[in-house]
This record gives sequence, structure tokens and C-alpha cells, in this order.
Amino acid sequence: MIEIDASEIAKAQELLRGLPGAAQKAANTAIRKSIRGAKKDATQKAKERYTIKPTYITRTMKVSFTGGGAMLTSRGRVNDLAYFKHKPTAVPKRRPPKGQYLYSQVVKGQGGTIAHAFLAKMKSGHVGVMRRTAGNSSLPIAKLSGPSTPQMLESPSVREFVETKAQERLSKELDREVRAFLMGYRR
Repeated sequence: MIEIDASEIAKAQELLRGLPGAAQKAANTAIRKSIRGAKKDATQKAKERYTIKPTYITRTMKVSFTGGGAMLTSRGRVNDLAYFKHKPTAVPKRRPPKGQYLYSQVVKGQGGTIAHAFLAKMKSGHVGVMRRTAGNSSLPIAKLSGPSTPQMLESPSVREFVETKAQERLSKELDREVRAFLMGYRR
């Protein structure tokens, strides 16, 4: 959770005391700009750590504005293992030779083979990493999954990075908005 330093807002109110409502407008604009930047930072940092496409990260993130604050939330199910780096990259036309396994990497620099896993294309067109659930029979198969986007964003390195960048951005944006009101660029 990112908290706003009350001293910065008090300083902004003191500087803009001659302009009614200007301090609240400046704070709201600064919060909006900083939370949008935090969404980009979270996507960038998660992409640096995990081998997933940014679209799978951003589609679960939501920015909501309430009163004088904002919230960045992420909700979602676990991601298919096929969304992460894996080899082979395409569904093979024939069954691979015995002893050849699927390689998958969720976190950059950490990966390995998954015994008895394979790529399969469903009737719907979805391609997933699958594994047989019961011994050697042909059915049933189960889809393998990786971490969800909220789990990736809760990683300590990602969370700390986003919090510090958001606080820095908020301070900068609040200062910029106060200057804009004082110089007469905003009303």
C-alpha cells in the first residue's frame, strides 16, 4: 500500500491558500498521474522477473479512483503454463520420442524439464501444457499452470520497486501541479 505524505499536501495547501480548491485539484491530478505510472512500473518489473507477455499482466490490473485517493488492484486466476516460456513452442505433429520432455521457464534464469508434459491443442483452439493424470492411459489429461498475476505482483522485489517509484512520482507530480497553479497555467 502506498501512502501519501501529509506534509507534502500541507505544504501544497499552504502555497495555494489564495486559490480556493486548487490544493485539492493539484493533489487529485498528481495521484491520478502517479497511479497510472505505477501500473506501467508494475508491468515492467514483473516482465523483468517472469517470462510472461506484458498483456497477460496488464489485463488483470485495474486502477480505481475513490475520493482523494487511488488504488491499483490485480485479480485473476492462475496463468496457463503455456503463457510462459516453453520449448517446444508449437504443438508437434507427431508424438515426441520417448525420453524427450517439455522444457518450461516461469522465472527468468530458473527452469527445467517437466516429465511427461506435452503441448496440446484443444478443439477451441487453445494451446496448453498438459500432462496425463492417470498412468499410461490416453485420458484424462490435466492442464498445468503457473503463478497468477497477483502472485507475481506481490513478489517482494516487484512490490518494493512499485511502491518507491510511485512515491517518487507522486512527489514530483504534486510539485509540478503546485507550480502550474502558482504560475497561472491551471485554474
